[in-house]
Amino acid sequence: MKTTGKSSWKGKIAGCLIVALVLTGAAFIPAVADVAQGGGIMATLFLAFLGAIIAVQVIPGLMLFGMMIKGLCNLIRKPAPEAKTKGIE
Repeated sequence: MKTTGKSSWKGKIAGCLIVALVLTGAAFIPAVADVAQGGGIMATLFLAFLGAIIAVQVIPGLMLFGMMIKGLCNLIRKPAPEAKTKGIE
Protein backbone atom coordinates (compact mmCIF):
# COMPACT_ATOMS: atom_id res chain seq x y z
CA MET A 1 0.00 0.00 0.00
CA LYS A 2 1.47 3.30 -1.10
CA THR A 3 1.26 6.43 0.96
CA THR A 4 1.32 9.93 -0.36
CA GLY A 5 4.53 11.89 -0.07
CA LYS A 6 2.96 14.45 2.21
CA SER A 7 1.90 12.01 4.93
CA SER A 8 5.23 10.16 4.88
CA TRP A 9 7.11 13.42 5.43
CA LYS A 10 4.85 14.24 8.37
CA GLY A 11 5.59 10.84 9.89
CA LYS A 12 9.34 11.25 9.44
CA ILE A 13 9.29 14.72 10.97
CA ALA A 14 7.19 13.52 13.92
CA GLY A 15 9.54 10.58 14.47
CA CYS A 16 12.61 12.81 14.43
CA LEU A 17 11.00 15.23 16.88
CA ILE A 18 10.12 12.39 19.26
CA VAL A 19 13.69 11.04 19.17
CA ALA A 20 15.08 14.53 19.76
CA LEU A 21 12.75 15.05 22.72
CA VAL A 22 13.73 11.73 24.32
CA LEU A 23 17.45 12.42 23.89
CA THR A 24 17.11 15.95 25.22
CA GLY A 25 15.14 14.78 28.25
CA ALA A 26 17.64 12.02 28.99
CA ALA A 27 20.57 14.43 28.79
CA PHE A 28 18.88 17.27 30.69
CA ILE A 29 17.86 15.49 33.91
CA PRO A 30 21.39 14.61 35.12
CA ALA A 31 22.62 18.09 34.23
CA VAL A 32 19.91 19.69 36.35
CA ALA A 33 20.55 17.37 39.29
CA ASP A 34 24.26 18.36 39.32
CA VAL A 35 25.44 14.78 39.75
CA ALA A 36 29.09 15.61 39.09
CA GLN A 37 29.63 16.66 42.72
CA GLY A 38 30.77 13.24 43.91
CA GLY A 39 27.75 11.16 42.92
CA GLY A 40 29.62 8.66 40.80
CA ILE A 41 28.80 6.94 37.55
CA MET A 42 25.89 4.91 38.92
CA ALA A 43 24.03 8.02 40.08
CA THR A 44 24.55 9.58 36.66
CA LEU A 45 23.28 6.47 34.89
CA PHE A 46 20.29 6.23 37.21
CA LEU A 47 19.28 9.83 36.60
CA ALA A 48 19.78 9.42 32.83
CA PHE A 49 17.52 6.36 32.95
CA LEU A 50 14.97 8.29 35.00
CA GLY A 51 15.08 11.16 32.49
CA ALA A 52 14.53 8.75 29.61
CA ILE A 53 11.52 7.20 31.36
CA ILE A 54 9.97 10.61 32.01
CA ALA A 55 10.60 11.76 28.43
CA VAL A 56 9.12 8.56 26.99
CA GLN A 57 5.99 8.91 29.14
CA VAL A 58 5.49 12.59 28.26
CA ILE A 59 5.42 11.98 24.50
CA PRO A 60 2.30 9.75 24.40
CA GLY A 61 0.59 12.09 26.86
CA LEU A 62 1.23 15.09 24.64
CA MET A 63 0.09 13.17 21.57
CA LEU A 64 -3.12 12.10 23.33
CA PHE A 65 -3.75 15.68 24.46
CA GLY A 66 -3.23 16.92 20.89
CA MET A 67 -5.67 14.35 19.52
CA MET A 68 -8.24 15.34 22.14
CA ILE A 69 -7.95 19.01 21.15
CA LYS A 70 -8.16 18.07 17.46
CA GLY A 71 -11.30 16.02 18.13
CA LEU A 72 -12.92 18.87 20.00
CA CYS A 73 -12.11 21.31 17.20
CA ASN A 74 -13.54 18.92 14.59
CA LEU A 75 -16.66 18.46 16.71
CA ILE A 76 -17.21 22.22 16.92
CA ARG A 77 -16.57 22.77 13.19
CA LYS A 78 -18.79 19.90 12.03
CA PRO A 79 -22.12 21.30 10.75
CA ALA A 80 -25.38 19.72 11.88
CA PRO A 81 -26.92 17.46 9.24
CA GLU A 82 -29.99 18.88 7.54
CA ALA A 83 -33.29 17.10 7.95
CA LYS A 84 -34.37 15.38 4.76
CA THR A 85 -38.07 15.12 3.98
CA LYS A 86 -39.55 12.64 1.56
CA GLY A 87 -42.71 12.98 -0.38
CA ILE A 88 -44.18 16.48 -0.65
CA GLU A 89 -42.32 18.99 -2.79
